[in-house]
Amino acid sequence: MTKNHDGGASSPLDDGGMAVAGISVAVVAVSTTRSRTAGSARTRTPWVAMEDYANLIRERTPIRALRLPLTTGDPHTVADRIIGLGSRVSAVFLLGLGPTEAAAVQREVEEGDGPLVITELDVLTVSLAAAAITVLRRRSVPPRAGRVVVTNPQWAPLLAPVLIASGVGDLSSWHQRDAEAFPLRRLMEHNDVLIDLAGCAPETAAPGRTVTVPADPFAYGALVLPGLLSALCGHGVRHLTVEVVAACVRALALITPADQLLPSLDDRLLVSAVARHAGRTIGHAPPFSNQHQ
Repeated sequence: MTKNHDGGASSPLDDGGMAVAGISVAVVAVSTTRSRTAGSARTRTPWVAMEDYANLIRERTPIRALRLPLTTGDPHTVADRIIGLGSRVSAVFLLGLGPTEAAAVQREVEEGDGPLVITELDVLTVSLAAAAITVLRRRSVPPRAGRVVVTNPQWAPLLAPVLIASGVGDLSSWHQRDAEAFPLRRLMEHNDVLIDLAGCAPETAAPGRTVTVPADPFAYGALVLPGLLSALCGHGVRHLTVEVVAACVRALALITPADQLLPSLDDRLLVSAVARHAGRTIGHAPPFSNQHQ
């Protein structure tokens, strides 16, 4: 173990003692007592999730996945560590920070000419939006006619613009402070899908029409990350756009079986579909989409 300049103990960037060859990404996990994702408490710690995401990348793509555990939630310090990785990584996958802190890291790294930073909340947003599209499809409601309500939207700031870019015609937000004046159950009488980021919706609010944040974000994030990295790495992409995220949403929605909310992690089309749709958005054919399926 070594001491980071943040004052906490953590392992150095783990490259397995081998020189980095080809395209590499770093999975950066911040583990503090305040590490949270969306509105729910995670069931696996950020450092355990870091290992699982790194293994997933290695298994599903030819990209080399490095690991960097951190014990500080200070965005400036995290951004400095990421920028310090230099050219050895093409992208960084960041988890363990809240939405405000994660966005601050992305902004500072981009301004510092660092690598592309994708957060766990970004890939979670893809799956939540795709699940909402699936619910609309089950109800035979075209997205442009769909009416979606999101509770506590501040937990996932990218979700609203991604839903709009995905064609959702009507989007409303609801906060817990609205409960007395606008009960969710009454609101959902006039809407199609409820995305409950707050984890506060009663089961009777929108039965069969509610999309919730999983207690373990890995279950949703893992559906997106390998394909997204396959599409974006190696092309000098420094910023994750709404258009790219919406393309991933379309990919998940298209391959989701009729009897499921989202595709299975072992779906052989998963990585290639996400990579292909995201790659088209940036004008490149994903180099890894036909491999490691």
